[in-house]
Amino acid sequence: MRRAHRPTWHRTAWLVAGIVLIVIVLGIYHRGLSPMQQVRRDAITIAEKKAKIQTVDAFYWDRQRESYLTVAGTNTKKKPIFVLIRQKNGRVTILSQHAGISRQTAIAQATASYSPKKILSVGLSKRGKKFVWDVGYRTKSGKLGYVTYDFKSGDELFAVANL
Repeated sequence: MRRAHRPTWHRTAWLVAGIVLIVIVLGIYHRGLSPMQQVRRDAITIAEKKAKIQTVDAFYWDRQRESYLTVAGTNTKKKPIFVLIRQKNGRVTILSQHAGISRQTAIAQATASYSPKKILSVGLSKRGKKFVWDVGYRTKSGKLGYVTYDFKSGDELFAVANL
């Protein structure tokens, strides 16, 4: 009895097809992230020019009501600052990180008050004359929630649950 052998080109064809598929998926993923990366680069460039930011620690993009870009870092005087950029008009505001609560504090307050399953987004933005931390989360039942904390005092200003 003879054993049937598959030609080796079948195996090679499947391997090549798999590699091509992986490259296509990675290309689509990279292309999907490129607008975010471009906005981040632009915000950092503005922060370097307007606020003399030297090291960048974090980037936040808050798109709740008015879109704000925030670059967190240290300026040339070694002071930790937030550089808020209103995306619509490019207006820049510089805040000392010590002038209010931290991102971690806002997350801790949201976690203590609402016991979320997962924090989805955190961003620094401006509401009227106040600077605020916006925290978006998913509850244990799968619903969405949103809470806003005053940057200076840490007081809860607004909350929406079970969306």
